[in-house]
Amino acid sequence: MFRRWLDAGLILLALACWGGSVTAHADSDYAHALATVPQGILLSKPNAILTVATASKSSATVVNTTNPATPGTQAAVVTNSADQFGSTWSTDDNSFDLTHNETLSLWLYFGDQGTTAADGMAFVLQNDPQGVRAMPDWGSAGISADTLGVWGVTADMPVSSAAEIAATAIQNSWALEFDTNANDDSASLTTDLNAGRTTAHIASAYPGLATSYLPLTPTAKETASAPTVYRLRHVGVISDSTQPNFLANGSWHHLTLTWNATAHTMTYAFNDKDPVTAAPEPGVRRTVTVDLKQIDPSHTGRARWGFTGTTGTHDGTNLVVLENAPGLVAAQTSAQLFDLTQDKIVDHDDEVTSHDKVQLTYHLDYQAGRQTWSAISGHLQLPADIAYDNQATITTANGQTTTLPLETARDGQLVTALKAVLSRQNPTATIRLTGKILPVDSRQVVTGATSIFASPTFIGTATTPTFSVIPAVKLNLAVTSADPLALPDLQKTTVTGKIGGFTRANVPPALRVMAKLNGVALPRVTPQSDGTFALSLTASQLQPGANDLKLTADTASGDASKTVTVPITVAGELKFDTVSSAEGFRVSTLTGNSQLVGRTGDWRLVVQDTRGTGSRWTLNAQATALTTSDGQQLAGQPVYVTSHGTIPIGTTPMPVLTHVTDDSEDAGRFDVAGSWTSKTGILLAVDDGSAVGSYSGTIIWTLSDAPS
Repeated sequence: MFRRWLDAGLILLALACWGGSVTAHADSDYAHALATVPQGILLSKPNAILTVATASKSSATVVNTTNPATPGTQAAVVTNSADQFGSTWSTDDNSFDLTHNETLSLWLYFGDQGTTAADGMAFVLQNDPQGVRAMPDWGSAGISADTLGVWGVTADMPVSSAAEIAATAIQNSWALEFDTNANDDSASLTTDLNAGRTTAHIASAYPGLATSYLPLTPTAKETASAPTVYRLRHVGVISDSTQPNFLANGSWHHLTLTWNATAHTMTYAFNDKDPVTAAPEPGVRRTVTVDLKQIDPSHTGRARWGFTGTTGTHDGTNLVVLENAPGLVAAQTSAQLFDLTQDKIVDHDDEVTSHDKVQLTYHLDYQAGRQTWSAISGHLQLPADIAYDNQATITTANGQTTTLPLETARDGQLVTALKAVLSRQNPTATIRLTGKILPVDSRQVVTGATSIFASPTFIGTATTPTFSVIPAVKLNLAVTSADPLALPDLQKTTVTGKIGGFTRANVPPALRVMAKLNGVALPRVTPQSDGTFALSLTASQLQPGANDLKLTADTASGDASKTVTVPITVAGELKFDTVSSAEGFRVSTLTGNSQLVGRTGDWRLVVQDTRGTGSRWTLNAQATALTTSDGQQLAGQPVYVTSHGTIPIGTTPMPVLTHVTDDSEDAGRFDVAGSWTSKTGILLAVDDGSAVGSYSGTIIWTLSDAPS
């Protein structure tokens, strides 16, 4: 910073010598700043956020910017020439609420003068009794550039104490300075509050507090007779010795201020966004504790906020563009890419596969504010290497859905106006796009894309992850063991195969074989590097008869082969699964006529054939004579009744039913008795000459193969 503004005579002399070139350069730098400005909000409107009707000596103004890519952006011009002081302050209705967490996001421009830059500017929180007219008390020396429009005055040498300096500063304040002056001349050692700091820097302190000003230890450039020199107590310093002036470099710089109302801390993150794309950057951040007694001694819970700046003999373009204002609109914007094929969120540095189906979602969330979030213009920067479907949808919290045609997208950019007004009653809007990852021959990195959601009151950004697209692998799986496979009985076996569609130099990630046996998933098998694999099956895993083994090769990135089915037949058996041990027929009254007597009790007769689907078997029946306990024989016999007729059951086996096995039906079981009705199946034929009595006998069931 330079000591003070020059008096009028010296100014005229300077202009006579080199004023024309300085003016031309300042105008060029100023025009460059307005033409390259990032997206910001409106400052001059009926409910203005900032006012430039401040101190009488302030030259600050609000102007429209000229970058066609960021329409509707206004900038606060704190200074744009030599020998200026500027201040712009929040209006009474837009003060900083110290009792709640607040975030202020903005862009700053410090000119392009590098190491010859003027003094800089400061962000200030204050409760000075002068309000919007607050400025340092410069006294007879005139405006001192080294104050940045907020610090105490040291130009009137000598000063008797630090308290005397603090009394001339903006009172009840905390300031974050952006000092763009190199302070490397001999004069600065006696008059500059940043004496001893030879590089541009960012730092904070309390302008109206005496302990913010420290005596400077004498150096070789001072003498014992020189008056006491003071310097600022810098807190939370950000500087870069490799770039003597990392501030006044002709670029816009992003600043995020985050106030923690509980901890009473302010975090400032500098250069945390790219000035061209608005994409997030690591930046540099510091967190400092703010003593509320110093800025809010009356405990109002609020503070006026704003920006001050000064220039001396060197010109300096100092501009401010806001992305939001404390308490005006608080919102969050985010972007998410979801791989529908792999059913997972795509995170930073993840991999997706060519041809995967994906969904891109932008989410806008209104959280609080004195105003609604309206007139939102979405400047979507769509990630590359995705073939998007023809339209997107916009859905709001109140259930309204509109479609957005994508024909207007150009070079991956889509501009759309959101008609919805977001508020506490309708807080969210979601934009969804779907598409498919384009094919690639080799790994392709897709960098994150930052979209901007602009409005007159709030600017939100949302960045998609950086991810890699890998080529899709056309896997094929072939079984190299017997197919189909027949086993003589229940025993262990091994199914072998090979996966193709890749080379040893391009083995897909996490190649594996998924197997299902009779619908039950088996543990995955990891193939060898050449794609061969072996799947072991134990005897207990197999069932008699037909078994169904399905094999599929896939990768962790979602590629999959067609499913191959391996039929496995285990030689089975034909047997009775369930047979009633004792059943009977109903008690019947003899009438002298022949009659057919029905069954009583729970007759059970189930046959199981595990020889496989298509096997045929025949049920045979024979019966002993039915007699009483004293040997009297019943005049009659059991019969087997079907829809085709009646089969007498005698002492020799008679075929009564033939069946074709289907393994899919209860593992080859057939419920013979369950197929009977009251008038079919095994019944008792009683002749007209039968005598009264209780008869018993035996029915013998046998099974035999049936000719195919």
